[in-house]
Formats: sequence, structure tokens, C-alpha cells
Amino acid sequence: MTTLGREIKKARATLGWKQQDLHTATGISQKYLSRVENDKADPSFSMVVRIAQALKMDLTVLTQGMEISQASPIATTPPEEAPAPAKPQARKARA
Repeated sequence: MTTLGREIKKARATLGWKQQDLHTATGISQKYLSRVENDKADPSFSMVVRIAQALKMDLTVLTQGMEISQASPIATTPPEEAPAPAKPQARKARA
């Protein structure tokens, strides 16, 4: 199974770029890029988008064939109804 890190590394190498070049194009630290490429860090979605744009790759191509981890399923039961807020009482006019 391929990983995101391997795909990024392969795409970078195809362009003849060093990690420093990818750092310059994305603004992501070279140290962090190294961790991503070696599957020791999970970049945020926005970082993956920045990397894909810098590598001039479609995001779907970069992530094709990868298993994406999924958070626990979203509950389908509606939350309990909250009690209605108390109505403010009218103030008495002062004389």
C-alpha cells in the first residue's frame, strides 16, 4: 500500500526538487516535510493541498489509492432538546 509521504517524495523527485525546493514553494518547514515524507507526521488537509499545488498535482492524483483514516461515525440521533429559555419579566415603572 502506498502512503501519502511516499507519493509526495516520488512527485518531488519527479520534478527534480529537493526538500528545500518544496519548502520554498509551500512555506512548510523542511524538517516537517521530511517527517511527512517518512510517514512520521500526518499533515493537515490544508498542508496537503499546499503541497499538491506546489507539486502541480491534482489532489486526487496525489492521494489516489490511499486509505484515509476516518473518525468515528457521526451520531444520527438528534441531541436532546434544550429547555426553552425563560421569558424576561416586565419591569415595573418607577414613579
